[in-house]
Amino acid sequence: MISQRDDLAEKIYAISVLQQNFVIEQLKTLHLNGLQSRSLSFIAEHSGTMQRDLANYLGKQQATVTNILKVLEERELIYREIPKNNERQKNIYLTTEGEEMVKKVQAIFQELGKHIESAFSPEEQQQFTQFLKRAEEQLT
Repeated sequence: MISQRDDLAEKIYAISVLQQNFVIEQLKTLHLNGLQSRSLSFIAEHSGTMQRDLANYLGKQQATVTNILKVLEERELIYREIPKNNERQKNIYLTTEGEEMVKKVQAIFQELGKHIESAFSPEEQQQFTQFLKRAEEQLT
C-alpha cells in the first residue's frame, strides 16, 4: 500500500501510481520507456507527423524528442522522410516493426483495463465511470 490515508484524492493518486508502475514494468519487457511508447502511439495516429508536433504532444523540448526519435530509428521502429515540397522538415512514419510494437503497447493498456474492470460488475463500472467523469469535471 502506498499510503494509509483514507481520503478520496489520496486513493486516486495511489491507484494512478500503481497503474503507472504496471505500465512501466510491462514496457520494460518491450525495451521501451514511457516517452518512447507515447511517441510510437502518436506517430501511429498521425502518420507523417513532424517532430514539432510530437514535441508539443509530449510537452518536451525539440532536443529531447530528437534523442527519442534517434533511438526509435536505430531500433528500426520509425523512419524519417524529407518531403519534396519542403526540404527543411522531416515527416515521421512507423516501419512494419513499429506498427507491430504499437500493437504490443496497446495490448498492455488493454490488459490493464481488463484487470481493473474485472474487479467490478458492469453496473459498478458504469457508476464508477460516472463518478470519475464528475471528479474530472470538478477539476477542470
